[in-house]
Amino acid sequence: MKRLLIIQSYNANKGNASVIHAMKETLLSQYPDVNVSLTAYDVEKAEREYEIRCAEWLLDLRAIKLARSKLKKIGYMLREGFWIVYSLVWVAFYRLGIRLYVPRFRRKTVKLYCESGVVTLPGGHLLTTLNSFITNVAHFHGLLLALALGKRCMIYAETIGPFHGKWGIATRLMARFLLKHVDIVAVRDNNSLEYCRGLSNVHVTAECVFGLETNPALANSLHDLDCIAGNGRLSVGVAIHHMYYRQFFSRERYIELMAGIFDRIIEEFGAEILIVPMEDAYHKGGDRPIAKEMIAQARQAKHIRVLDGDHDCLVTCAVLAKMDVFVGTKTHSIVYGLKSGVPTISISYHEKSNDFMQMFGMRDHAINLKDLSVEGFIAIFRTVAANRKEVKRSQAEALQGVRNAALENNRLLMSLFQ
Repeated sequence: MKRLLIIQSYNANKGNASVIHAMKETLLSQYPDVNVSLTAYDVEKAEREYEIRCAEWLLDLRAIKLARSKLKKIGYMLREGFWIVYSLVWVAFYRLGIRLYVPRFRRKTVKLYCESGVVTLPGGHLLTTLNSFITNVAHFHGLLLALALGKRCMIYAETIGPFHGKWGIATRLMARFLLKHVDIVAVRDNNSLEYCRGLSNVHVTAECVFGLETNPALANSLHDLDCIAGNGRLSVGVAIHHMYYRQFFSRERYIELMAGIFDRIIEEFGAEILIVPMEDAYHKGGDRPIAKEMIAQARQAKHIRVLDGDHDCLVTCAVLAKMDVFVGTKTHSIVYGLKSGVPTISISYHEKSNDFMQMFGMRDHAINLKDLSVEGFIAIFRTVAANRKEVKRSQAEALQGVRNAALENNRLLMSLFQ
C-alpha cells in the first residue's frame, strides 16, 4: 500500500480546501492504490469534506486562534512551544529505535507521520512573509519532522516568497532549508524560481486546482443566483482580499477604490454584482465584513450582494462559472475563473496571479493591486465585457495544456514511491 500524508494549509480558506479536493480526485483517478491521509487545521471540517483519515496539524494553531481568553491562548502557546522542542527530541530517539512517550493530544498526528511513505506540503502560498510568522513555523515544523523521520518529501505546486519585513530573513532561511532537503520541489509560477537558484530538484508545473473539473450544476439551487440570473443585466462575480491589500493601501483607501469600481461597473454596464466569499465566516467573518463596508460606501448598493452561506470550494467554483464576467483578487478565485471558462480579470496582489493569467494568454486582463485605480480597471473591464465570447473561447482552448501541467505534479509525487 502506498501511503501519502498531505500537510494541508488553512482549510477555512476555499482555495486551500480546493487544493486537497484537486489532489485527492486527480491522484485517485490516476493512481487508485494510493492511501491518502491529511493533517488539517480544522479536522472535523476536513473529515466531512474530503472523507479521508485526518488529524490535527503537527503544530495546532487552531486552538491558539480560537482561544476565548488570553489565559487560554497563552496556555496553548506554551503547550505548542513545548511540543516543538519535545517533538525534535522524540524524533531523535525514534531514529535510534527508542520510542518515547507521545502526548495524547498529538498521538493520532504522529501515527499518520510514522505510517506514511511520502509526505507532501501542497500549494498555495505557504512559504512567504505574506503569512504570519507562526503560520510559517507551523508549515516548516510539519515538513521538518517528516524529513527527520527519513520520509521522502515533496513541496507540491507551491508559490515561494516574497520575504520582506522583520521576519523576512528567518522565513527565507526556513524556506531555503526545506527547498534544499526535500526530494522534489514543484512550483506553480515562474516568479518562484527567483528563490530556488542553484537547486537541481525544482520543476515548474502549474496550480494543481487547474486539474480539477468544474461542475456548474452544483450552484443551481442557490437563491442568490436566482436573484441575479435571467433579468437581462450583466452578472459580475467578484472575490476580494481581506488582508493583502495592507501591503499597498489603508483599509479606507481599499474600500473607496472597490466601491468606486463597483459603481462604475453597474452604471456603465448595467451590471449586478455578486461578491463571493473565499473564506469561511467563523473566523471573524472572513472577507465578509470588509465586503459589506464596500457595499455601504457604494452609490449603487442595491445592485450588489454578498453570496449568502458558507459553501464548500466546489460550490464556490460553480458559482463563479455562472457569471458573465469574474473579477478575482484571491489567488484561487482567479484559478476558479480561468478554469471555469468565465471571462476573468485579475487584481493581482502577487506576480503569481499574473503568471496564471499569462498561462491562458490573458495577461492583458490583469492589473496589479498596488497600481489599482478606477479608470485603469474600467479600461480592462470594457475590453473583457465587449469580447466575452472570444475571451471565453480562448480560455477554454488554453485549459487542456494548463491541466496537463497541473497533473504533472502527481507524476512527480508518485515517483517518490518508486
